[in-house]
Amino acid sequence: MSAKAPLPLHVVTGFLGAGKTTLINRLLRAPELEGALVVVNEFGEVGLDHLLYERIADDVVLIAGGCLCCQVRGDLVDALHDLLDRRDSGALTPFTRIVLETSGLADPAPILHTLIADPVLARRLRLAGVTTLVDARNGASTLERHGEARRQIALADRMLLSKSDLVADPTAMARLRASLADLNPAAPILDLTREPFGAREFLAPASEAAPRPRASRMSAHGASARAQAFTTATPIEAHALSHFLDLVQRFAGPRLLRVKGLVATREAPENPWLIQGAQHAMHPPERLPAWPDARRETRLVVITDGIAAETIESLWRALIGAPEIDRADLAALADNPLAPRRGGLLG
Repeated sequence: MSAKAPLPLHVVTGFLGAGKTTLINRLLRAPELEGALVVVNEFGEVGLDHLLYERIADDVVLIAGGCLCCQVRGDLVDALHDLLDRRDSGALTPFTRIVLETSGLADPAPILHTLIADPVLARRLRLAGVTTLVDARNGASTLERHGEARRQIALADRMLLSKSDLVADPTAMARLRASLADLNPAAPILDLTREPFGAREFLAPASEAAPRPRASRMSAHGASARAQAFTTATPIEAHALSHFLDLVQRFAGPRLLRVKGLVATREAPENPWLIQGAQHAMHPPERLPAWPDARRETRLVVITDGIAAETIESLWRALIGAPEIDRADLAALADNPLAPRRGGLLG
């Protein structure tokens, strides 16, 4: 990999006791993750002690399989800058990717925002996906009690159920799955006990959106963090997409957690835009040379906290020109804000 190419960064999150370290320990034994740098954004002891065999610096150790592990005790931004500088200078082995294990109480949104808003990190690192682990035994009660856990779910590109073998009641498991899908209909849910999940699955691109457009329902958790997934087979005009994203940012403000997706535009339908945004920062859209898979359709996910699902869905309907009945406000929105204009995110 070229020294100038963005390094993939994989975020592994999940509430306390979900099994993040156990999963990472297992994944690091695979040759596909050779040369990875594991960053543990956690206070206390690094939970990789049984794999450590050579200390390189005060905060970096070499672990089995040729990986490195760094424990962050301070500011994550400074730590990432420092690690990249040491990699460039030769002070560290030139790691090929970063696996970031967050604290069990962490809100991933500021981390994702940092990767987009910091100009150096935005150039040097590429978000490769957010994997959220869910303790099947305690997941339902955790979601009810802790907003951080709901945000971890809403921001996930994929969800992994752990400890499902300790849940004897299939009805309880079904309810948990329904709650997870309600908070994030765009992310697949895999059961680590019953489904294979190794390094190849971890490194594979996560699903970009739900199979069909729909907004998440109002859940038992009330108006909180939730993901809404939208798809359309009809290419979208670039100026309308730009203004749609501007309006989403304006309406949601700091309650916009993440925007991601692939968008087919009328100007170049075979070269989709890759859209990435977190909180109030939007990464410059990247025009891909081709679709990454056989699904040549727009897939967009908008993740908010405390925003009514109908607000974002109304903007989406206006964007794609969906007909509305007895909705004067939405008609006005469709007739004006998304009309052709210059400027905006996509120019």
